[in-house]
Amino acid sequence: MQIFYPGDVGYDEERSGFQTGLRHEPQVVFAVENVQDVEDAVGHAESHGLEYAIQTTGHGLTTATTGVLISTRRLNAVEVDPATGTARAEAGAVWQQVIEKAAPHGLAPLSGDASDVGVVGYTLGGGFSVLAREFGFASERVTRTEKVGEVVTALEFELLPVERVHAGELFFEARYEREVVEAFHTWDLPDHVTPALTTLGDVVRITFASTKPFDVGHLRVAPVLKEDFGLKPFAEAAGRPLPPHTYQGDNVLLRDLPLEALHRAREIAARSTAEIFLGLLPLGAALGSEATHLLKLISPRLGVQEQHEEVFEAVRPFVVGRSRNFRYAVG
Repeated sequence: MQIFYPGDVGYDEERSGFQTGLRHEPQVVFAVENVQDVEDAVGHAESHGLEYAIQTTGHGLTTATTGVLISTRRLNAVEVDPATGTARAEAGAVWQQVIEKAAPHGLAPLSGDASDVGVVGYTLGGGFSVLAREFGFASERVTRTEKVGEVVTALEFELLPVERVHAGELFFEARYEREVVEAFHTWDLPDHVTPALTTLGDVVRITFASTKPFDVGHLRVAPVLKEDFGLKPFAEAAGRPLPPHTYQGDNVLLRDLPLEALHRAREIAARSTAEIFLGLLPLGAALGSEATHLLKLISPRLGVQEQHEEVFEAVRPFVVGRSRNFRYAVG
């Protein structure tokens, strides 16, 4: 284990993560490599009356610590047991590692749409996978949790017998956004299909995935800028890594989402003083919650919580809570 203090070579690198707009300012960084190292780090924090936080390899840094930072990037072993159809991932592991080790055995995890997200943080937040409506939350597949105090050092979880999926995406110009949003909202969605709609500046993107065939013809309500849809290896539907950057994001869970409320939220986001990307995830099916939709917002800078709340105000009557996933740089 390496220990870093402010001014040490390697301190800045160790305290920095995927989020570049918000960094921990710890008194000391413990770069842990095993469970004993984690015990030592937690013991140091407790004996000195310091708060401690975990620097994982994921995307969700929310509150920076000034006490003890436990960096888990070296605590990242992944093991797959094809006989039991399970995997074990340590605290610093990312989904790409699991996908690569599971695929040769015809198995796949319930990972999301970015393969560089940390396994533990994602799963503890619930875990909305690219196959969520078909198979439920990733957290429901956990079979064992290993901890030191409140620090999760590893998870064991079930894998799925999935090699290939029917998946893809459609891109449209933003000027057709209203028509595309309406077609998406009124989709007679099969329970086995997991879709998402995202506004991305001058384009609108729809993604979808399932282990079973399905049709997306009714979504082609405008000229398609780009289309990619077919049967492909699971890894191709599991998303690609992104470079570190500054961002802030939040979400709301909704018990209903009338089309006009969605249009109002979309219009407020489009004319906001902040650049806001809006994402919509239909829920239900195997997710089995009272919420019917998850509406998430993300911006490529900090200090936009007020603008995000203005968008959420359009759907306030239908809000039933928030997901622990998709909360970035917010309290």
